[in-house]
Amino acid sequence: MPVENPALEGYNVTRLMWQRFWNDHQKTFISPKPKCSGTYNDEGRFNVWSMSIAAQAIVDGARLYPNELGPLIKPVMEAIYKYKSPKWKGYCAAENFEGNGDIYYDDDAQVASLLVSAYEVTGDKQYLDNGRELVRYLLGGWNDDPQCKNNGGVLWHRDKPYIAAISTSETAQAALRLAKYVPNERERLVKFSIKCIDYILDKLFDKSDHLVLDGIDKNGDSANGMKWTYNTGVVLSCCSLIYEFTKNDKWKQLANEFAAAATDRNRSLFCRDYNDHELRYWRDPSYFIQLLIEGLADYLLVFGDSAPQSTSGAIRMEIGRHLQFFQDYLYDPEDGLYFQMFEAHRISQDIWNKYSDRFGDAKKFDANGEERGDGRGDASERPLVKTLIGSGSAARIWFQSARIVPQL
Repeated sequence: MPVENPALEGYNVTRLMWQRFWNDHQKTFISPKPKCSGTYNDEGRFNVWSMSIAAQAIVDGARLYPNELGPLIKPVMEAIYKYKSPKWKGYCAAENFEGNGDIYYDDDAQVASLLVSAYEVTGDKQYLDNGRELVRYLLGGWNDDPQCKNNGGVLWHRDKPYIAAISTSETAQAALRLAKYVPNERERLVKFSIKCIDYILDKLFDKSDHLVLDGIDKNGDSANGMKWTYNTGVVLSCCSLIYEFTKNDKWKQLANEFAAAATDRNRSLFCRDYNDHELRYWRDPSYFIQLLIEGLADYLLVFGDSAPQSTSGAIRMEIGRHLQFFQDYLYDPEDGLYFQMFEAHRISQDIWNKYSDRFGDAKKFDANGEERGDGRGDASERPLVKTLIGSGSAARIWFQSARIVPQL
């Protein structure tokens, strides 16, 4: 059946995600066999990135369905706490163990935003306190090495030299979300967030198309030119939130430009392999696109009627058509969950057959291993599986869309 109520579909996906992946004996998410991507051991436990997105979907849903999803917040947050390093105060990629220092700042920024969101929904101050502690850790990820070529930005990993747009912008985003609830730290957090986005604008921004580059080695000569949807989406969120605090028109203008770029089918966030613009869609996996949709929703909710009509109209149109694409090609009627690749020709032969009816056969079927269970050999010969990160991202796509497109 076609989806008409995005919020309800988000709830349905969250409920099914819980039933599929939550292990009540282990008190955490565990992958069924064959294991899906995002796991790190034989048991099938998930990395903290997958965990945080799934947990954020639950918290998003509990805003709308408190009786049904509210009781899931405490157990999933207790599972997240297992990743915390007592030594570093950050959250490790795998559940913490003695000597574990495998900590990614972008993952931890997602956990920090999750903690603030959990506080907003539950009013439980432990989440705010833990979020505050984690944001302090994140601020320490600022690259202040005076000997490097590219001073500034937030490191991607605790002991690696890459400065990522996503670690820098998500740290800014977490700080801005926390700033609403800690008045005595608000000015410092907002200033730090502005420093983060100014760094991206200076080092990781393509003025020719108003999109965000992926990152740069702190001793490198040039940036990684890949332009992912989530980099632009999170920067858009930050510009919108900074404007809420400062009312400085610089941030409104930047937000307008980022929102327009993210919805322009001539820009490289879209798959431009088709001359027909009606066949151009965002090309990234759902776990990136959910952050772009969140950024577009933040933008419209901050600026409302003051946003250019052309941009606000384009946002609603693009979200509506992408939700339809999501239903048509990534939804699996067998279990009610979604695959994660918006490159739908890479999921299965059956989906490729349906895809090629509309898009033609220029793109051949090429199985993506992230949609397949673990094992050796050709990806197309391994069984299709659902992932925790894909399921959480699917729920978030519906919940975040519902903020500005409540009915299809």
